[in-house]
Amino acid sequence: MKKRISALLCSLALVCALILPVWGSSGSTVYLLAVGDKFYDAYRPVAVNGVVYVPYTIFDRTATGVDLGVYYGITPERGTILTLYSLSGMLTFTMQMGTCEDNLGNSMSFHARWRNAIPYVPAAAVCSFFGLQYSFLPTTDRGTLIRITNPNSPGLADGFFLQSAQGAMAYRYNQIIQSQNPQPTPTPAPTPTPPPATSRPPTGSNNGDTRVYFALDASQAQGDWTGLFPSGAYALFLFTPDSLPEQASLVRKAVAAGHSVGLLADPTLDSQGVLEELERGNELLSHIARIKTRFYAFPEGPIFSQTDVLSAEGWIRWQANWHTAPNPANVQGMLNGGPSLIRMDLSETLPTHIYRVVSTLQNGGYDLRRPLETEL
Repeated sequence: MKKRISALLCSLALVCALILPVWGSSGSTVYLLAVGDKFYDAYRPVAVNGVVYVPYTIFDRTATGVDLGVYYGITPERGTILTLYSLSGMLTFTMQMGTCEDNLGNSMSFHARWRNAIPYVPAAAVCSFFGLQYSFLPTTDRGTLIRITNPNSPGLADGFFLQSAQGAMAYRYNQIIQSQNPQPTPTPAPTPTPPPATSRPPTGSNNGDTRVYFALDASQAQGDWTGLFPSGAYALFLFTPDSLPEQASLVRKAVAAGHSVGLLADPTLDSQGVLEELERGNELLSHIARIKTRFYAFPEGPIFSQTDVLSAEGWIRWQANWHTAPNPANVQGMLNGGPSLIRMDLSETLPTHIYRVVSTLQNGGYDLRRPLETEL
């Protein structure tokens, strides 16, 4: 009887998610996410055939405070699995097979999906199974807010929360809309004197032919740096192996937001020492976010000459060929006539300036690319 009731509840949750308004599954709908009384601007829900999915990390109590345990790993028998659990029950998603079952062995009528290289899970179904509150809150000017709350924890009612988060939601919503529908740069009226050479691209230039990749040293980051990047722009977040335990939350948030992760190595070590340090970093990453990386970089300092040894072991070196301008407003002008492939280091850029640098290039039509191991 318990098995039937559990399966019935989850089926009902899935049906509720499927009967969202027709426009809820439209590609033009902007979904935002909140957990409890906190708005998470770095996490973007996605809707597939009317079902809203969220990154599994949202349910990790160490990342957001939602009171669920999470296991994400690989088993010999079933391949990649994701397990969400609490005292009340457990859900196990088998990624390769596209299945889900509870702790009693019941097959669920929903499954997880890959997005941004991590599992996304159906929000309404998971909330129903674990007794969490799932709220679908459309607005007229800020998109649709997906809010997950714990009924046992005091917090704002949905209406009051929408009011309290109005500014943050509107700001994030406008960022997303602007990235999806970039406004053309108006052509200036002719003037008797030509503009300065660095004020705008020369006539006939095509900024879209210039690929730009971003990276930054996030080892000493304070807070969530994924929010420093406008929607549609991604970076390579670099960490020293020693910093990973302290920055575990940022690593998970960076992965969930679609950014890449790499390792900063010590150039004073010999090649064997660097390899051991990188492997130690990957071991930590596998525990923190169930990922491994092949990206590595060296901080400014001594030159490491044995990069061919690391390349032979499959490691890919990030090496910046451009550093940002002291004045973020001038960055586009300084790139005019630069190389067609720019690897920009943002490590020395003030956090308050990173958004301006990236958005200036984004609005200028540059081809901002996600740092992928297959491209660099």
